[in-house]
Amino acid sequence: MRETLAAIRKTAADDPARIAISERENEISYGELAKRIAAAAASLSGAPERVGLMMPRDGRAIVADLALASLGRTIVPLPSFFSPEQWQHMIADAQIGALVTTPELAEQLTPFGLPLLHPDETGPGLEVQAESRRIIYTSGTTGRPKGVITSEAAMAASVSALTQAALAGRHDVHLSVLPFSLLLEQLAGIMLPLSLGARLHILADPRSMIEEASAIQPTTSVLVPELLRGWTGWLRARGARAPASLRFVAVGGAPVPQDLADQAWSVGLPVYEGYGLSECCSVVAVNRPGHRRAGTVGRPIEGVHVDLQNGEIVVRGPTVMQGYLGHAPAGGQWRSGDLGRWDDEGNLIVLGRKDDMIITPAGRNIHPEWIEPMLAADPRVERAAAVLGPRGLTAVIVTDQAAPPEGWLAAARRLTTSAPDYARPRDVAVLTGRETAAAGLFTADGRPRRKLIRQHINERHMRFYDALLAATAEARREFLAIPLIAETLAHGVDIELYRDFLRSAYHHVRYTVPLMEAALGKCGNDDDPLAQGLCRYIDEEIGHDSWILDDIAALGGDAETARRARPPLATGVMVAYAFHLIAEDGPYALLGMVHVLESVSAALATQAAKAIQQRLQSGAGFRYLASHGDLDHEHVAGYADLLDAIDTPARRETVIAAAKDYYRLYGDMFRELGAGDRIRHAS
Repeated sequence: MRETLAAIRKTAADDPARIAISERENEISYGELAKRIAAAAASLSGAPERVGLMMPRDGRAIVADLALASLGRTIVPLPSFFSPEQWQHMIADAQIGALVTTPELAEQLTPFGLPLLHPDETGPGLEVQAESRRIIYTSGTTGRPKGVITSEAAMAASVSALTQAALAGRHDVHLSVLPFSLLLEQLAGIMLPLSLGARLHILADPRSMIEEASAIQPTTSVLVPELLRGWTGWLRARGARAPASLRFVAVGGAPVPQDLADQAWSVGLPVYEGYGLSECCSVVAVNRPGHRRAGTVGRPIEGVHVDLQNGEIVVRGPTVMQGYLGHAPAGGQWRSGDLGRWDDEGNLIVLGRKDDMIITPAGRNIHPEWIEPMLAADPRVERAAAVLGPRGLTAVIVTDQAAPPEGWLAAARRLTTSAPDYARPRDVAVLTGRETAAAGLFTADGRPRRKLIRQHINERHMRFYDALLAATAEARREFLAIPLIAETLAHGVDIELYRDFLRSAYHHVRYTVPLMEAALGKCGNDDDPLAQGLCRYIDEEIGHDSWILDDIAALGGDAETARRARPPLATGVMVAYAFHLIAEDGPYALLGMVHVLESVSAALATQAAKAIQQRLQSGAGFRYLASHGDLDHEHVAGYADLLDAIDTPARRETVIAAAKDYYRLYGDMFRELGAGDRIRHAS
């Protein structure tokens, strides 16, 4: 860091008006940057030895960072994408004494009870140059990230090697896109350009990347595959090309699908794949201009040595971390846990994590990172992972788009045709971007947390029918506690009350088929499983309302009068609400009503029929009730299979919410009967 600070001061002395940092509506010259760093250093001179840093993504973050470094402090960046629980762990683990931030972020950090320091960039300056270090917390695979201790010497060695690899110079304009808390961006996006007297342009919002890139004409950038996919897709959709000024776009953090890299080059994005770890200053190897080899991550950077020991990538050299905080020193060597091999030109090919190796039921070994780029080649796939499932390899597709016509499993099989059959997916799990973000299934730079993904899928793919039962258990208990139901099951009811039940049931059963037809009409192209299920239900439900009228007649009632009667209020409300939910929430809402009616019938109908028959000492008038007790056991099994096809959280939540409503509304029908209300007979 001292080298970067010295370079900034030299450029400030030689060419003070030269632009160092630009933003959409702001520029900082090298002369101004040097003054602001000195002023911030003076205002922070009383900071404890170890400080946490959380700043907005603008020039103030760079000034504060460099000021603390000039003071020789140990800097612990707090990633904005971490949770408060992770921040708390970092603060305790690193024994942070104060937090450097800005007033607008103070509210988030106040609960931690540490002094909050706000850099003052306008006061008198203090020019010092002490040795600093950083503790970078990796996102890891759990909620407790580990602190990587990185020395100033390691960072300087990395910046020097990256300068050579990228052929970087003072006339470069670097487009900074990644979070400043990532060590890769600190090194390649901040220290490197500022150490050369180049210009650094801060992109505040990735959504404006294309517009601002066109305006500033950058020469270099560092991206993760997800951002590369977005930029490439935008350009291809519009038949446009990237700024001709771009000459080097390094992409890392996760494997880059070959199809994506080819597409990027076709629209003018010069992609150079790289590989690295926070434990080794973020970059171990990278492709170079004029020497890119597709499918590889290039050669190790200057000064870094890579050995393959039993296939594992082992890194030696000055960029290796000092060690994890609280653990033994690394000793200048790091066993990466990644598997790799060399091509015939000395370029490194990364095969994936040792502990992520998938061993199929047939005993075949599959590297997930061999398959994942194939899955991610589809532009509709935001991210992809490969994990072991019950039947073999499971493709995890992250997308907010509907399934392709052939379905996601067929699409995953098609995308992996170049792999042998044993390495192609046997199953697929489709997740939304919001779902994966909420569950933290991928790191900030796009690496899949496969253990968490497997756990999430196992929990998520518990049969939805079982999950629905669990989610509606309280509503079901309230339904069964209705006095009339408990009394009927125990002692039966008199003939008049039973006829009233049939009259009320008729007025919702006669709407079963119309409701299903309404739901069928709301089905779209990606609702085929539901549409097919509804068609089966319609065929099975036709005529059930006639069974009820036959039962009423068998019990001495007037079936025609019952047919023409006005339905009870509770029954009419339930039917009207069902039509409303289908119209407002979509066709899946109907499955909530189906769940309530069929599960209640299957559980109670046979028992209720026997109790009522014993009370009335009659075998007539029970076709509808008795048949539904047996019939709906088969219906429930088919219903459970249909629920398994509901593969998005939003659709499942629609079913659960509707089922809770229908337990209440169906219960109101029995509460109304128990209160003595009777269907008014038409004259």
